[in-house]
Amino acid sequence: MEYASIAVGIVLLFIVNKFILAPIRRLAINTVIGLFMLYIINSYGSIVGLHHVDVNPLVGLVIGFFGVPGVIIVTLFYTFV
Repeated sequence: MEYASIAVGIVLLFIVNKFILAPIRRLAINTVIGLFMLYIINSYGSIVGLHHVDVNPLVGLVIGFFGVPGVIIVTLFYTFV
């Protein structure tokens, strides 16, 4: 009976990792990479005519969900709208 409880616990840990922790980890990695790219674009984008993008929670979520394309979308939105 004790081994069955351990096996169920291990299976539950795998399920939690697959469905909860992995997407959060991916979101965090995309956010860090995206914010670094946004920093580079904010620093040197004025040379090519791109506007400064303010970093706020909404921009962070867009960048986190979409990654590099999110950075491009947000930068173009702030530049042309």
